[in-house]
Amino acid sequence: MRLFRRAAIALLLASAATSAAAAQAAPPSAYAPLVSGDEAIVVTRHRVQTTRGALEYETRAGRLAIRHDENGEVRAHVFFVAYVVAGKDKQPRPLIFAWNGGPSAPAILLHTELLAPWRLEGNGFVVNDDTLLRESDLVFVDPVGTGFSRAARPEFETEFYGTLGDFAATAEFIRAYRARFGVGRQPLYLLGESYGTWRVGGTAEILAARGVPVAGAILVSGGVPGSQMPFAFMDAWSIPARTAAAFAHGRLAPDLLQDRARTMQAVTDWVVREYLPALKRVSELGDVERDAIALGLAGYTGLAADQIDRGTLVMGNRAYLTAFNGGDPARALDMFDMRNAGATPPEPARRDAIADYLRGVLGYRTDLAYTDLEDGYMPAPGPAPRSIGSRWSYDHVEITPEAMARAVAGGGPPASQPWLQNAMRADPGLRVFVAAGRFDALNLCEGNVLMSQKLEQDLARRFTHRCYEGGHMMYRDAPERRQLLQDLARFVSAR
Repeated sequence: MRLFRRAAIALLLASAATSAAAAQAAPPSAYAPLVSGDEAIVVTRHRVQTTRGALEYETRAGRLAIRHDENGEVRAHVFFVAYVVAGKDKQPRPLIFAWNGGPSAPAILLHTELLAPWRLEGNGFVVNDDTLLRESDLVFVDPVGTGFSRAARPEFETEFYGTLGDFAATAEFIRAYRARFGVGRQPLYLLGESYGTWRVGGTAEILAARGVPVAGAILVSGGVPGSQMPFAFMDAWSIPARTAAAFAHGRLAPDLLQDRARTMQAVTDWVVREYLPALKRVSELGDVERDAIALGLAGYTGLAADQIDRGTLVMGNRAYLTAFNGGDPARALDMFDMRNAGATPPEPARRDAIADYLRGVLGYRTDLAYTDLEDGYMPAPGPAPRSIGSRWSYDHVEITPEAMARAVAGGGPPASQPWLQNAMRADPGLRVFVAAGRFDALNLCEGNVLMSQKLEQDLARRFTHRCYEGGHMMYRDAPERRQLLQDLARFVSAR
């Protein structure tokens, strides 16, 4: 495997030669600006040698205009990177649109650590032998305000910094991309991580209402949004992940540390038989019952019984992660991967490698700062601007104080809605793949399955669930990354 900087030089030279040779096959203005507000799209061609053979592909990097009405006024420019393989089969290749979450994060993790032909490892890039590009074309989308994506004017920003505006902009980007590049016949897949799973559901609902078929929705580390499960259900099914984490840290009783599979079955049975029923009638429990539940909860999560609130019999995510190592915030478990403790320092070399890849190998030469990777610009007078996350409006429903309190306590964004289920009811061909990490404090491996099983039979049978031995970014564990890519390859190929 070769580090990025050495490989990039050779790849870029080969790309330039290939592009020159290919210029005769396509009009040079194919992806040039066509109307006011459009920007040129940078196209390069590449060949990479993997352990599975050579892979030839085209990249497209640029920004598409987002317009809100027939007058064509540009409200934003959305940056994307697309990887495309010339179709050799009679059937059109699948086409995946992918984004991360936040809700204010660019699509950089899925892009550089999981799906694309080059993968970030350490401080450099290596060939991604298992890239999903073999099975599907890929388009990575940075929502407005992230990466190189920007609102056309500052006063337009609020149109995009909210749940519903974000969904609408994503659906418009997909329409614009398919129209610009003439790929409307390719089977359409939507892939989101974390909050990005909300974006998948909301966008799928919009597309279904427009009669646009979506072949598949891929939900990575976001559960089954919109299942409307009671808080007691969510609290109860957060326990198995904590048990797995406590097992990894050696913080369970000796008998529970002998066989993890047996311990996981035991905690699952306990949740079903004792814990969830107790939470459903918590106000009615007597002292003896409360003590018994608290003792069981502590035993399965690596805590002491006196750390459990006898009133609620529940401990929120942030409280649990801090309490696990004695209440010291500096030693708190990582919410995204509870096998780890303490803060992870930033890695400037990794950020630099990504920026070099975008501007160098992909040829998108710009002096815009890539948000979340680079700082820049002359400081403006007055207070520093607020982050997009702090300005985000969850405008899809009235948010109750209880729902917001749970979100602040580490329970994820508040009050998701059944967008995806509505899309599935309107589009009988829409299938769903759900991936979760065993050590992710924000996900429910067992709970995801139960949530989908509570849906009507036609919807429930279209779900595929997988639980991986990793965290929120389960693909950072090499065996899990390979397994996830194999599972995704099967999912998008099953047409």
